[in-house]
Amino acid sequence: MKWKELGGEERYRVLELARKGEMPVKQICETFGVSRQVLNRAMEKADRASVEALEPQRPGKKPKAPHAVEIEQLASRKTDLEKELEHWKQKYEVAKTFLELERKLERGQRLPGEQGPAEKKTPGKGRRKRRKKGSTPTGLSGPRGDAGVDSGDDG
Repeated sequence: MKWKELGGEERYRVLELARKGEMPVKQICETFGVSRQVLNRAMEKADRASVEALEPQRPGKKPKAPHAVEIEQLASRKTDLEKELEHWKQKYEVAKTFLELERKLERGQRLPGEQGPAEKKTPGKGRRKRRKKGSTPTGLSGPRGDAGVDSGDDG
């Protein structure tokens, strides 16, 4: 099997063979199709990684990466906004219901939960007609419909 096809653990075992001297480096290079330079760089890289892994570390959990914190904040904000959206949807539905009830009242329709027959009014018939100037709803004459009432003149 060639060096390029090997995984990390397999490459590490090849490096162990070279370090322990179980196989000559020349034979390892020929067998796995790798140059001495690549093999030496791999050994140096493994040594650095080993030293880094053994460095003393601070106790406790590692701090979260900045992008992980941002993702967490955005998820929290999304949840808050979804709750707010649901709140406003409920307020909208309540307002819409009140508007429908108001329209039913204007049309003279029975409201939910009311007893008795509903008064049916056809559209347009329940509206007030505009009066002509000078006429009164009772048919009385005078500018204010007060015919026969003393206007306050003593004369």
